[in-house]
Amino acid sequence: MSAAELINTARLTLTPLVPADAVEMVGVLSDPALYTFTGGEPPTLDQLEDLYRSQSAGSPHEGEIWHNWILRLDGTAIGYVQATVKGDSADLAWVVGSPWQGSGYATEASKAVRDWLADRGAVRFSAHIHPDHTASHAIATSLGLEATGRLDDEGEMIWA
Repeated sequence: MSAAELINTARLTLTPLVPADAVEMVGVLSDPALYTFTGGEPPTLDQLEDLYRSQSAGSPHEGEIWHNWILRLDGTAIGYVQATVKGDSADLAWVVGSPWQGSGYATEASKAVRDWLADRGAVRFSAHIHPDHTASHAIATSLGLEATGRLDDEGEMIWA
């Protein structure tokens, strides 16, 4: 599968992640409410730069490809979408900063990524979502995913 490419939607531009995105994204990810369901806390700039360097280098696991995009609205970073691809399966994840939630941006971006991956051979999609995270349930449903009834090791429901 090819490297992540620029993706345009009706309202957003999804740009492939680069380490320099950490400077802008540290503000997007600064609201502690974003970690209600996932745990953790807002990253520092140094932590985010380290993470983005690692993600940009790609997966250390043979046969696994990481794709990461920054969501941009009129050029401003507002969140991200990630995909971990193994063969013809892709596991999706999304985060939109608090000020931009509720406007359909995560759904729009996730659908665009799903379609981009499908055009490159992915046929099975999944997401791991906290059982109480109803907003992400709605996004997963819009992607055609359904709760499987199985929980992962972190207690998140697997949607497929």
